[in-house]
Amino acid sequence: MSKRVISALIALPLLIVFTIYGGIIFKLGVSALTLLALYEYVNAYKNTNYKIIVPVFIAIYFLNLIFIFTNQGPEKDLLLIVLAVLISMAIPIFNKEYNVISSALTCIGIVYIIVFFNMLIYVRMGTNGHKFIWLIYIIAWACDTLAYYSGSFLGKHKLCPEVSPKKTVEGSIGGIVGSILGVLIWCWLNNDLKLNLLYMIILGILGGIISQIGDLSASLIKRYVGIKDYGNIMPGHGGILDRFDSILFIAPIVYYYIEKVIF
Repeated sequence: MSKRVISALIALPLLIVFTIYGGIIFKLGVSALTLLALYEYVNAYKNTNYKIIVPVFIAIYFLNLIFIFTNQGPEKDLLLIVLAVLISMAIPIFNKEYNVISSALTCIGIVYIIVFFNMLIYVRMGTNGHKFIWLIYIIAWACDTLAYYSGSFLGKHKLCPEVSPKKTVEGSIGGIVGSILGVLIWCWLNNDLKLNLLYMIILGILGGIISQIGDLSASLIKRYVGIKDYGNIMPGHGGILDRFDSILFIAPIVYYYIEKVIF
């Protein structure tokens, strides 16, 4: 527990500082997290029969950096995905070290890590981004916290034991409630935005569900490759992908919800 507390006391202030400053500072922070997460993803598969096409990761990562720091919008993510698919599918044709599974895992990693991390930047740099960015964190943390305590005290029915044995249906419901409460508290703190409360409650429900899917998806990969954590950069917490699994799934939901529903 002491390792978890110490790690949190170091990591949380850094995240808060990067988020508050925004601009190039936030972009640098997210870019660093993206690079570390890509490394963890590649490393997770090192003891399996499948190889990630690392050169594609590297090429798409640096192309993405150029786009980010020249203030390109989310429309360029489609170009990244198209290039990733084209190149990843072509390489196994000429290099038998890789196969079609390598192509699939590479493309999934690029969308899951690079594109989803980009969404944090788009939210932060958008209209009222200095306020909406906290909504992503709050949904993830509130959901995770209430899911944990609801499951600990009320949990009786297993949710999906083959993926995560400790998670329960009761904990999952508690997580959704936590997400809704988190969104409502955020709305109260930002009442000057005059947002539609019903729309925000719906976002809380969606966020609670998607947050848990993100968590379970990360666990599914770990079970498949036979690892406990993606890394140990945060002692007691694991790696970047262990801590940002929910946030990565919530970020695109919040971004598109803001763009298509709220505004």
